[in-house]
Amino acid sequence: MDEAPVVDVEDLDASPSANQAPTEADPCAPFTTADGRQVRVTATLDPVFEAKGFTRIGFRLIRRVMLQRYNGEDELTPQQVSQLSSAELLRVDLATIARGISRLRSDTAQHLSLIVPISYTSLSGLKGRTELVARLKEAGSLVKLGVICEILDADGVPPASLLTVVTVVKPITLLVVGRLADTNPKSIVRLEDAGLQALSFECPPALGDTEFQIWAAGAVIAAKRVAKAVLVYGAGTPARGGVLAALGASHVGVS
Repeated sequence: MDEAPVVDVEDLDASPSANQAPTEADPCAPFTTADGRQVRVTATLDPVFEAKGFTRIGFRLIRRVMLQRYNGEDELTPQQVSQLSSAELLRVDLATIARGISRLRSDTAQHLSLIVPISYTSLSGLKGRTELVARLKEAGSLVKLGVICEILDADGVPPASLLTVVTVVKPITLLVVGRLADTNPKSIVRLEDAGLQALSFECPPALGDTEFQIWAAGAVIAAKRVAKAVLVYGAGTPARGGVLAALGASHVGVS
């Protein structure tokens, strides 16, 4: 496998700002949430591989929303992040893509593609959609093949509502991916009419080999009914990546 380490996206210089809209000059500034918490957004670049040949096709941005405390920081869970207001989620999404763009501009080698996670909530509003589409276009101009938009929190969203968002971002991206937390096959197939070109999800942690194969068969086969491409993260080993490829996954992330 063409191994590559997870790459820290270097923080932009930013001073804290409270309840101010992000600006082009400083989209990554820490900000204060409506309930008085001080948070900041960090991101890492994690390599993603084509499943059959295990050749690297680019990186995905993994965002982290950090709660700042007097004695350090704690990472907010995905559920806690989803409970932020729509304006706060937009700030998180804009900061995430800004960090990715900063990294792409600083690299001398041009990457093939970049997977950018964006909340469905941000893309479903006109203001957020307008700002994020502009940033996706900018990121796409910095990679060889194009940027991949990964829509977070797709679970439970009506397919027709997802289709509206997909229709907007599809013309400016290489792929539109729906990111799922629920990998129950019945939940996955409900997205058949959402217009998604790919689905993505994480491998559950701490599965034995037999448990992994049972889970992978159900999740990947169901996902192939919905979309042509299936991206599975956290495979852990090349051997498990091979299992996923045999079942029909198109791309894997080992870490």
